[in-house]
Amino acid sequence: MALLTKIKQLYGRPWLEKTQSLGEAYWSLKSRYYYQLFFGQMGKKSKLIQPMRLRNVEHIYIEDNVIVNKYAFLLTLQTDPLKRPKLIIGEGSIIGHMNHITCIDQITIGRQVLTADRVYISDHSHDFSNPDLPIMEQGVSSKGKISIGDGTWIGENAVVLGCSIGKHCVIGANAVVIHDVPDYCVAVGIPARVIKRLNPQFRSWESVKR
Repeated sequence: MALLTKIKQLYGRPWLEKTQSLGEAYWSLKSRYYYQLFFGQMGKKSKLIQPMRLRNVEHIYIEDNVIVNKYAFLLTLQTDPLKRPKLIIGEGSIIGHMNHITCIDQITIGRQVLTADRVYISDHSHDFSNPDLPIMEQGVSSKGKISIGDGTWIGENAVVLGCSIGKHCVIGANAVVIHDVPDYCVAVGIPARVIKRLNPQFRSWESVKR
């Protein structure tokens, strides 16, 4: 009965929306029956749409009802033979188009996190200590584990490097986050700084004095 209702709803939509719905159905099926064979976890009703590049996905754990939009670059790299990297995307999160998420240690993205397009999240950086070698040949080093709290929104073109962001935070567009951001804060700029914080008594966002 539910399937029949969905078919009727699809039939009544404009042609463009019909084709988009069919495309989404394709990626849902591919995520469920193909990608889940390789990922550490591919949760129920989660959908990975036309990724740009995937590498070492056995260390990537995607929980239920997650959407990873087009052209994502998801990568894990095991640099320590005794330690496996772990990238977790929590239940109900939506990852924007062209997000670049790379992990050699641990990245935990909480539940119902929303990232805009072209967001970069990484727990490591290229070494450049030897001036006689091209940087691309010097390997990478950990910058510390990353965690992004439940309900947080990360704006377009933001960069998150080796730090933690609390729950229900707003990270402004083009921000570069290199220091921890507490729960219920708004952070903007390069490097990102907190400009607003939720007052729990009055349930209102208040500016932070510099």
